[in-house]
Amino acid sequence: MNVNKFIEFRLGSVDFRIKQWIRKNAKRIAEDTYGLIFISEAKTKKMSERYIDSIRFAYKNPNITFTVKSYKTKEGKPLWKFFEKGTKKHWIYPRVKKALRWQTGTVSGIGENIGAGDPIYAFSKGHQVRGIKARNVLYWTTKRGGKKFKKMLIRQLQRFLDSTATNFGV
Repeated sequence: MNVNKFIEFRLGSVDFRIKQWIRKNAKRIAEDTYGLIFISEAKTKKMSERYIDSIRFAYKNPNITFTVKSYKTKEGKPLWKFFEKGTKKHWIYPRVKKALRWQTGTVSGIGENIGAGDPIYAFSKGHQVRGIKARNVLYWTTKRGGKKFKKMLIRQLQRFLDSTATNFGV
């Protein structure tokens, strides 16, 4: 194979090599950029570890997508949407039991039949809640992560092309 045909062959394969490299590396780069921003935003907004661990990335040519999984109500509604966009004031009530129950604190252990650290519970047959404040974790992740993702993708793609270049520059 002469040099001209070799250069022509290499130039013809650049597009294919770039697409293959992106297919293999885009998800990892998204996890390194969007993922870190998501974790930072979620921790700043005091989201639970379960929420933080639930982010999932997918690459389907030509798009990177990320979703938050495993958060659903009994009716199948995604809870992450309530955290993301917030809710208005609304009434809550027990659907299965006679009352709602939640822990409000722990006992110091001073009484006779009370051990230190025993939980204190509150009960309700229904009450008004102020709603959930919008956290906008995914919004800010998308907004702040886009530039970082593109920058890192281009930088690493350029390194790949430089490392696979021949003496002829292709």
